Amino acid sequence: MANGNRSVLVVGLGRFGSAVATTLDHMGQDVLAVDRNAELVSRWSSILPTVQADLTDVMAVEQIGITDFTTAVVAIGDSVEASVLVTGNLLDAGISDIWAKSVSLQHARILERIGATHIINAETDAGKRVGHLVSGNYLDYIEIDGPHTVVKIHTPNHLIGYSIAEAQVHERYGVTVVAVKSPNRDLEYGSKDLVMHRNDELILMGTQDQIEQLIRG
Repeated sequence: MANGNRSVLVVGLGRFGSAVATTLDHMGQDVLAVDRNAELVSRWSSILPTVQADLTDVMAVEQIGITDFTTAVVAIGDSVEASVLVTGNLLDAGISDIWAKSVSLQHARILERIGATHIINAETDAGKRVGHLVSGNYLDYIEIDGPHTVVKIHTPNHLIGYSIAEAQVHERYGVTVVAVKSPNRDLEYGSKDLVMHRNDELILMGTQDQIEQLIRG
C-alpha cells in the first residue's frame, strides 16, 4: 500500500458504490470492488480491480483476504438483509472502519447497532443538500456531525467592506468564517483582518439558525 493511502474494500457496484470506488481509485487509494453480480463485475473490471463474490457468505469473506483492508464501504442498496449480513461479516473479519449505506431509518439503526462506524443516508443527505441549494441562500451546503453545517454564501450586504473582526461575525452570530474566496484570487483563510467584499464567497461554519441569522443581518 502506498504511503498515506488507505486500502479500501467497496462492496456493491451499483451507481453509488461504483462512484465511491472510482473516486477513491482516481485519488490514488488502493481499492478492491466486490459484487456478486457477474455482469457488473465484468463492466467495471477494465477500470477497477474487481472480484465477483457474495460476501454474505463467510467463506467468501475469508477467501478474499479481508485482513489486507483497513476500511470497507458497504454500498448495497437493493437488500437490507444482504447489507446487514455483509457488514456483520466484515466486522467479524476485523475491519473496524466501515461505511455502510442505509436505505431507511430502520436500516440505519440496525447498521449502527451491529457496529458500522459511519452510516451513509445517501438519498436523504443528497435531498437535504439540494433543498438548501434550491432555496437560493447558499452556493454550497455540507452537513457535518452534530448540529453544525458548513455553507458557502456570497457576502451579505450588511458585511460588505468590513473585516471579520470589525463585523464581529463570531461574537454576534456564533458563526466562524473559515475562508474567503475573492474573484480571481486564491482562497484565503478567515483571519480577523480579512475584509469581506461584495462578490466574495464566504465559507462559514455554524448551526443552521446562526447562519440564517447572519444572512438576515
